[in-house]
Amino acid sequence: MASPSEILDAARARRPRTPRWLWVLALSVGAVCLGAFAYAVLVEPGTPDRAPLTTSSGTGFGAGILIGLVMGVGIGLAIARQRRAHSSRKSP
Repeated sequence: MASPSEILDAARARRPRTPRWLWVLALSVGAVCLGAFAYAVLVEPGTPDRAPLTTSSGTGFGAGILIGLVMGVGIGLAIARQRRAHSSRKSP
């Protein structure tokens, strides 16, 4: 039986390398985001022309958290079912 390091080396050899253009693209997007964040932090906010609209009832944050939790559980369960259905460890 092969040792775990031999199995890992074989898997690494079979996996294709990440293309260089993808690394360059990721670094470019990261640099643009870093620049936008620095700009947002360092620039002083101007005075607004008009008062912001306040038609919210105040339940937006709580509702957003609840919707996110429900969707997260639903997506997690769907992924778990899909993996269990395609698992190689099925009972006979």
